Amino acid sequence: MNLQNVDLNLLVVLDAVLREQSATRAAARLHVTQSAVSNALRRLRGLFGEPLFVRTQQGLVPTTRAEQLAPKLRAVLRDASALLSDDAGEQAAARVLTIACTDAVGITLLPRVLPQLGPGVRLRLVTIEFETQRDGLASGEVDLLIGIPPDPPPGCRGELAYEDRLQCIVRAEHPSVRARLTAAQYAALPHVEWALFGEPDDRVDRALARLRLRREIALSLPHFASIPLAVAASDCVATLSRQLIASFAQPLQLRVLEPPVPLPRLEIRQYWHKRATHDRDVLQLRAAVRRAAASGAQGSV
Repeated sequence: MNLQNVDLNLLVVLDAVLREQSATRAAARLHVTQSAVSNALRRLRGLFGEPLFVRTQQGLVPTTRAEQLAPKLRAVLRDASALLSDDAGEQAAARVLTIACTDAVGITLLPRVLPQLGPGVRLRLVTIEFETQRDGLASGEVDLLIGIPPDPPPGCRGELAYEDRLQCIVRAEHPSVRARLTAAQYAALPHVEWALFGEPDDRVDRALARLRLRREIALSLPHFASIPLAVAASDCVATLSRQLIASFAQPLQLRVLEPPVPLPRLEIRQYWHKRATHDRDVLQLRAAVRRAAASGAQGSV
């Protein structure tokens, strides 16, 4: 194919539609009309010799070919943008780095990461569900995943970001809990638990099972930050990371207790796609995460 015969603006439209999965939203993103986007999609179909999107009730769903093109396309556009910025002698626009994480990581870690970032970098946070549903690391929509995924995402590399230990919380005026919990009392209390994709974490259940004890989960919540609020308004107990508890215990008047059963330490890891292994901005972000984690580790042993 002769590049002289190709309108490279079509690649910008393709990237916008891949990101938005809607001609209307892509048009708004590019500040053009919807008909201009539709016309570009017709030309892209001719350029690649096949349709790149399928219309559904949910919007424009990319075909397998389009999904394969996405990461290469974004790399080309990123390089082209950098080339033009350098040639023009202008300061490059701030790069937006996207982190997929839980709200717990956002609360405890990100405030210490932000001061370490240079003026040319901005952060965007998305949920773990966003990364999973859109395969964000592979597609290039996510630069870093921070959390405890059960399996490393395909094509990705990872490293330990930090460790934390688990503690228990109840409201300060709990009618039956005093300075310490017994294993039997811990099992008998109603529990508030975090549930990713509707599945509660089972590490407490496994620890209790070794003592032939079972607990009742009274409430499963999709966000960590809502758990201390639920505990403060009930007679429930919750088991959370020490760093997260430290953010809520005093304002919500929560009593912090050591778990009465042995629980493994939390290992929070960060993952990136292998093609970003030598990406300067992603390398700096990973280092900032490690430094931020180290500065918050005091008292977590």
